[in-house]
Amino acid sequence: MESVLARLQVRARGRVLLRRVDADARPDLVRGLGVREIPSIVMLAGRRRIASLCGRVTLGEVERALASRGGHDAGASLV
Repeated sequence: MESVLARLQVRARGRVLLRRVDADARPDLVRGLGVREIPSIVMLAGRRRIASLCGRVTLGEVERALASRGGHDAGASLV
């Protein structure tokens, strides 16, 4: 999954902020994001959750999810 996010970071050219969260080190953040499955991608706009993807996903799935939610101002966290 990290390779998917690495490719997305290159393609997004700074329009999307990506962060990896270590679920073992930050269980509070994982709970706060509402993550129930690892790996997951949580997409935020500002501080508002706009989408999430669970399990192994493709680059196309992530790009479609961002595009359908106006991904220019979104961020994604990999848990």
